[in-house]
Amino acid sequence: LPAWLAPVQVVVASITDSANDYARYVAGVATEAGLRVETDLRNEKISYKVREHSVMKVPFILAVGGREAEARTVALRRLGSNHQHVQDAIETIATLRNESLAPDMQSH
Repeated sequence: LPAWLAPVQVVVASITDSANDYARYVAGVATEAGLRVETDLRNEKISYKVREHSVMKVPFILAVGGREAEARTVALRRLGSNHQHVQDAIETIATLRNESLAPDMQSH
């Protein structure tokens, strides 16, 4: 499904338990921006979480750990891509919000 139709558009997954508070913060900002968000704070390896949410066809996974929390960034992984990009959290959420709007509502 395209992002605008996906029941869950973004999963914020913590890499370590110490990043759980930052993961909750990022999820809160994304929810306030109008995205449908879930957090994954389970004590599992990040590769397991990414694989599981990819199988569930979640369009965007934001991985956060200690480095991301310190720098106020997120590691963005898009569905179908094996690459991740570390970016500013607020800018990333704004971009994902626009990408998750119905096509006739997107600003180009």
